[in-house]
Amino acid sequence: MTIKKISKGGLVKLDIAKCFTKSQGGNLQLPLCDYASDKAGIVKSRRPTTAIERRRWDEIQRLAAAARTGEDFFSNAVYDQKKEGPQYHQYVSLYSDKVYQVLIARCRVKIGGATYLGMTKILCTETGEETYIKHNLLEVVF
Repeated sequence: MTIKKISKGGLVKLDIAKCFTKSQGGNLQLPLCDYASDKAGIVKSRRPTTAIERRRWDEIQRLAAAARTGEDFFSNAVYDQKKEGPQYHQYVSLYSDKVYQVLIARCRVKIGGATYLGMTKILCTETGEETYIKHNLLEVVF
């Protein structure tokens, strides 16, 4: 039996042995994320937020600050009092029974200031959502 390499455009799924605990059919002693996700067959991956998502977060914060103080929405004095940064990543749930399409087979991704190597960018064939996951947690679907 030959092992197929992960390549662009190919189909992959989560490798049960590398992603889940022994009680769920895998080889891990402890779950990757948490026990509830492990029991449900879910692995949480992350993706960087887009500029549009960060702008939307910024607008929501401005509206909340204006609502708290009763000031004008465009008043920077209100907004600058409590400036918090936006989220730089979003969590995406990957399911053990779904198949994903490979967009980029091997890449590095910068999420919130940290660079992660050995990642694969995948696309959920059902939801259309893109995310990154370590390539060694995936197996090729024949």
